[in-house]
Amino acid sequence: MSYSKFGREAEYVTGLYLSNNGWLVFFSKGSRGPADIVAKQDSKILLIQVKSSTRIPRIRGREIQNLLRMSSKVSNSYPILSLVHQNLNCNINTNTVLLGHYLLNFFLLPEWVSVDPIKQKTLIL
Repeated sequence: MSYSKFGREAEYVTGLYLSNNGWLVFFSKGSRGPADIVAKQDSKILLIQVKSSTRIPRIRGREIQNLLRMSSKVSNSYPILSLVHQNLNCNINTNTVLLGHYLLNFFLLPEWVSVDPIKQKTLIL
């Protein structure tokens, strides 16, 4: 599977997880902006940058800064980094989501707090 195809699939898996749990999900066209996914539930908005890799996902500091800047301009929004891995018997923490053959980890930026937007809605206020 190509890197770009796996990356787009990772975005869909992340969006599927959120939409199956009550979030209204919008995907950015071509993943060109700071957020690959915008998810809305009640008055909360998640601005999500999705990174995927068969090994260790890479994110550039500029991407984080752009996501934080976008979040500062959108009221009641939260910048989230979603790391998606193929399930290769990796170590998982309590917030790791297992969805099919994928492991999803969400981090609330800029603190890098590991969260699950479904189980821990109180962390995202």
